[in-house]
Amino acid sequence: MSSAEPKTPAGFPSEAEADARLTADRFDIIALIAKADRRREAGDRRAANAYYSAAIRTAAARPSSDPAVATEIARAHVAVTWLADLFRQTLIDGMRAAGFTREQQHPRFRQSLDMMFGDVPRPAEYRQFPQKPMAHYYPDMAHVEFAYTKAWDWVAKLEAVFPDMQREALSLLAQHDGFQPYMKMANARPQQDHHGLLENADWSTLHLWQNGAAVDEHIARCPNIYRAVMDHVPLCHIGPRAPSVMLSLLRPGAKIPPHSGMLNSRFICHLPLVVPPDCGFRVGGSTIEWQEGKVIAFDDSVEHEAWNNSAYDRLVLIFDIWRPELSQSERDQITAMFDIVDNYR
Repeated sequence: MSSAEPKTPAGFPSEAEADARLTADRFDIIALIAKADRRREAGDRRAANAYYSAAIRTAAARPSSDPAVATEIARAHVAVTWLADLFRQTLIDGMRAAGFTREQQHPRFRQSLDMMFGDVPRPAEYRQFPQKPMAHYYPDMAHVEFAYTKAWDWVAKLEAVFPDMQREALSLLAQHDGFQPYMKMANARPQQDHHGLLENADWSTLHLWQNGAAVDEHIARCPNIYRAVMDHVPLCHIGPRAPSVMLSLLRPGAKIPPHSGMLNSRFICHLPLVVPPDCGFRVGGSTIEWQEGKVIAFDDSVEHEAWNNSAYDRLVLIFDIWRPELSQSERDQITAMFDIVDNYR
């Protein structure tokens, strides 16, 4: 482990000054590093790492001839290494305390940690659309774009109550109340505006379950939808990360650009509630049109995108489930790992 915590140079911008500079220019490298320094000093190491890393990426994309910038980028690299060592030890200690020493870990889970720590590389995938989860890569997961759902008995049970769910969905669309842009500003982390969707209501959501808890005020507006999911779906519970049970609204003419999700150890499921013509969805090399009342499941670590080329709103219920091939022990270990990660500061 690195011997000493990095130090902030005397006279470096305060956090308030860094925030002001980043408001004016989110690519200000010195401000990103100053923000990282101040977050590290405050004990928020996750945010510090995010800002140091953002500075390094920005410097790579926008090289500067300023020697002072080069000096600070070198210091950011040292800080990222120090933080990585600290995080690694925290995760090892936490898994041991949870009853999962390295010897007790499932081989696939142990390999996923080795890849997270950078001890071994992810296996190469020689395909156009590989699995590229942004948060955690789990090895030996079969490449799936759209999963075969007919073998899951809960799917038929959920689809059987679709008419009641759709009536509630149409009532929600008549009002639009409570829907919020899917991509919200988060001042605690550096953020990019992905194709103009930041704070853009063209892609909006109404969460029924979020950050590990039910959202009662939203459930009260569509109790049949919520009850159907809770009664029939084997949801993937990972602390505040999952499930996300939400209604996804895509307005006329809107598009969700190609992107990849956070995990490949789960499937994202859609139950289309209101789908006009000229709407589509692509996962990897496969494109479909949603069918109202018919569940689809897909690996969102594979690049995917959606569009609504109609003149009407599209509304889809979204939730997540574990990949069926994961054992209960693997699920427990993944959940324990993210509990440590989410409590790491």
